[in-house]
Amino acid sequence: MTFPYTLITLVFLSMLPVTMIVPVVKDIIKDRLLGSNWEVAYFTSIPMLGSFLFAPVAGMISDRFRNRKYFIAAFCFVDAFLFYLLTQIHDMNLFLLVRFFEGASHIFIIGLLLSSAADRENDPENTRYYGKGILMGITGMFLSLGGAFGMPLGILGRKNPLLPFYVGSGILVFVGLVALFKLKDTGVHKQKEFKLSHLKTAIIDNPYLYVPFLFNFIDRFTVGFIISSFNIHLRETLAFHPGILGVFLGLVLFPMSLLSYPSALISRKTGVLPLVLAGSLIYGIFLGLSGTTDNFWLLFTYLLICGIGAGVMFVPSMMLASKMSRSGLTATTMSAFTGIGSLGFMLGPVVSVQMEGVFKANLPAEYSFPALSFFFGFLEIGLVLLTIPFFKKILKKIKIAEKERHEIPLANSTPLV
Repeated sequence: MTFPYTLITLVFLSMLPVTMIVPVVKDIIKDRLLGSNWEVAYFTSIPMLGSFLFAPVAGMISDRFRNRKYFIAAFCFVDAFLFYLLTQIHDMNLFLLVRFFEGASHIFIIGLLLSSAADRENDPENTRYYGKGILMGITGMFLSLGGAFGMPLGILGRKNPLLPFYVGSGILVFVGLVALFKLKDTGVHKQKEFKLSHLKTAIIDNPYLYVPFLFNFIDRFTVGFIISSFNIHLRETLAFHPGILGVFLGLVLFPMSLLSYPSALISRKTGVLPLVLAGSLIYGIFLGLSGTTDNFWLLFTYLLICGIGAGVMFVPSMMLASKMSRSGLTATTMSAFTGIGSLGFMLGPVVSVQMEGVFKANLPAEYSFPALSFFFGFLEIGLVLLTIPFFKKILKKIKIAEKERHEIPLANSTPLV
């Protein structure tokens, strides 16, 4: 089977509108709609709530009708309309409501594009990709790259902050048309249904599963801080225009995307846990430092190293959850891993604004934001320090789970997604 170039391209393009609008959040929410930092937090959190609630619905409907492409195309057009509608609304409550449904629509697109990749990888007749994880790895990398490339495109909003919304809407229409006429369904392979009882069994079997779950929650939680409070700090305190802001925020996303595959390769020699701990420590330290300086190149360096740390631990943290799961419960474990990450991303912006208020009320102005930045950085550092005492026990659990999987015949195993 040939490489699915169309599918991978659509995954990349569908992520551009999501991050393209991040650099103009301040212009839209605070300047145009006269909102506060709380509304900025809600703007970044509420689409994640829509995604969280509607992701299972997208999968169930698509599986029920045994079709991906038509649903992808339809929700591209719906999402494009909602992106455009956001430019026409002047009432904050209605604006946030539409943003909620935009997030719900977008998860249909992303979720079903990823499901299309999983269909190919779970097809026993597809000897090139079946059960190897290669295609899902490449798809995940281009998903991240799409988000990274979208950030600098925020420069489109330097003179007109609505322009990224218009361009994002146009991109979604294009993705919908290409999906409709070029994307091919290769047979729908249903995922194993997620059940809380299965997750409970997985955790009872290996309580150390909490470790990758907590890392993913904190990782995404801190990203919520970056795209909300840190975003506003760069715009208002350091006076960055949307283009420069996009470049600086992209410094975190680009290394994370580009280092995904190399870190997976390195983990074969080092193991995944050392990379998770080292990467998280680097990420936490330099995330904290990033809020302490207004020097252009020093901030550039801090964020770049922060992104390198994220790239080192991003894929290994997923691999850690997968490797620690008992055979037959991998799909349940990874679904929970993803859901917990989404919950962290949803809560991060709201908590960051709340903590920002606390620090401003109790510290001198010049120390309040550095304290906030270090608060989020120390969450990563603290989790690393709490994990180190259990290092050998976690490695032992990984070896037990891997031994169990090797002892089970391939015919009875469940393909990883």
